[in-house]
Amino acid sequence: GIVGIRSELCIRINEELSKPRPDEETVRFCHAMFVSIGSVQCLADRYVRLLCEAANKETDAVRRTELLEMARVCSRVPLYPAETFHEALQSVFFLFCALHSTMEFVPIGRADQFLYPYYVHDREQGILSEEKARELLSSWIAKLAEVTETIPAHWEVHRATPLDFSGGGDPSKPATFVARGDAEDNYGVAANNVLNNIILGGLRPDGTSAVNELTYMLLEEWAFLEPVTPVVSVRLNEQTPEKLYHLCADILRKGSGEPALYNDSAIIAALCHLGISREEALGYSNDGCWEILIPGKTNFAFEFVELQQMLEYTLMRGRSLVRNRREAPDPGDPCAYATFEELYGAFLTLVEQKIRALVKTKTDYYRYRSQIAPSPLLSAVMDDCIERGKDVYTGGARYNIFTLMLTEASTCIDSLAALKKLIYEDGLITMEQMCAALQADFVGYEAVRQLCSNKTPKFGNDNEYADALAVRLLNDCAEITERVRQTQDTDIFQISLGIGTFEHYEQLGCGLGASPDGRRMHDTVASNFSPSVGMDANGPTAAILSVTKTCLERYATGCMLDLQINANECQGEEGLVRLIGLIKAYLELGGQVITLTGVSESEMLDAQIHPEKHRSLRVRIGGFSAYFIALSKTHQDIMIRRVKHGV
Repeated sequence: GIVGIRSELCIRINEELSKPRPDEETVRFCHAMFVSIGSVQCLADRYVRLLCEAANKETDAVRRTELLEMARVCSRVPLYPAETFHEALQSVFFLFCALHSTMEFVPIGRADQFLYPYYVHDREQGILSEEKARELLSSWIAKLAEVTETIPAHWEVHRATPLDFSGGGDPSKPATFVARGDAEDNYGVAANNVLNNIILGGLRPDGTSAVNELTYMLLEEWAFLEPVTPVVSVRLNEQTPEKLYHLCADILRKGSGEPALYNDSAIIAALCHLGISREEALGYSNDGCWEILIPGKTNFAFEFVELQQMLEYTLMRGRSLVRNRREAPDPGDPCAYATFEELYGAFLTLVEQKIRALVKTKTDYYRYRSQIAPSPLLSAVMDDCIERGKDVYTGGARYNIFTLMLTEASTCIDSLAALKKLIYEDGLITMEQMCAALQADFVGYEAVRQLCSNKTPKFGNDNEYADALAVRLLNDCAEITERVRQTQDTDIFQISLGIGTFEHYEQLGCGLGASPDGRRMHDTVASNFSPSVGMDANGPTAAILSVTKTCLERYATGCMLDLQINANECQGEEGLVRLIGLIKAYLELGGQVITLTGVSESEMLDAQIHPEKHRSLRVRIGGFSAYFIALSKTHQDIMIRRVKHGV
């Protein structure tokens, strides 16, 4: 409770003041945390007054009793530790609202774990029925879904790269990824997307299954309400009960795009490789979209490493086809590369330069975050910040993870395959012809585009040629990152890797020119670590096999595969069993995170014509799900173009 946190802060301040040379900044920041955490109770007090006023006016005795009980709960939490299930839910909600009011988009995390002791207590005491528990959970989820950012400038879509100087962006360099505005990039939930994630299941600190009654209840109530926020995820492992597999698969085949499914075995191994203890890795959670972290202990930031953009620079001598300006060092005339190895080496040089620049900028600028926009409230509830007397962003957190998030991976893999195959092996076209076709956006070069699109191997089809390039590329990026760790000052940060676009795949594609895989200028790239749109023609198993051929142990922040499945082929018990088999195959092969959206092309086409009939149709768009009818026409068309796999 707030009382306990304030007591800790008083002890810490007195401890600092008792030193011969007290650190003034530590004292000031601890005082700021003391004031900030007290403000959460001010919020609760407003509700107490409102509820008491409503109770005094209420004529219905039952409702009046309910209002007075709500006032009692709000008067206790979060000032004091919660004692009941109702109080625990209310305390979390107040803190959630307070944090988000400071633009700290903090997810809920492992709700079935921290709420479960209160649930068990109340059930054993006979003061909570299952029906009442479900009512409280539904109300809680509904309130979380109501949280809306009313200031468009604060919407996540507007926070373009460089996210801010502390995120790794260089203020002296032009941004390559820029949010274009709500008209072009309306995700349908821009104001409602507050990066809130609930993750369920998983393992306890002793390594046993953490699945409990609340795991099922939370998932069932969320599915009943059909919200797009909070995002819901589920951790799976060898100890996960079959009942939970069945529930997840049943929800997914109906088109929610959630829950996202996490593979405990692969993820815990990756976190341990990053340097996190196994005990703490067992308790991992996720950030606002799906990024993996240790809850309550992590200062997390990421920056995009745009792989296809680096390849475009390699072919265009450092220039952007879209922005028509030089944005990278000139690696030389691409026509002078006599072999694919020379071309690939020049490309990797640009990738390494990009990674080194991001890490340098992160370490140069992160300290300014707490000077410009400190976060005393978040720091007050984050482990170690009080003890260290530091802001969460400048060394207060136990783990400071800066992730190099590889984007445009599938487009880059397919483009490398096309260059290697068409130019250096088969000699069907020259590098000069390829570059000219790309500069013209294939206008006047349709024969070249057809070769690029239809006569080259594509990632996501269990094709050894394309998949070998994928394995090589990801291993090389991991080796580059390890070199950076060993040879460059990374200050307080653990440098991690991930593969993801979140919901930005359309925007990322908009910033790219035509690519050697046959993709046209401005066309979308694939979401996260998924095959290029429409190119995974050999079924979901082939896509899974392609994604899992690389050992992803060095990609601790996560690599998500997004697949659409044909809802018509998942009907009945047989369809459910096949879908569960697909999920288990992904986990057994070492995949990290997967989303499955059960949807049919005909349903989405009809939703474009008759949106009023499809108000609850949801699709996964990289970082979260959105109502299909609220998406822009461009984004709807991308959803329709994706392959609908049979199972």
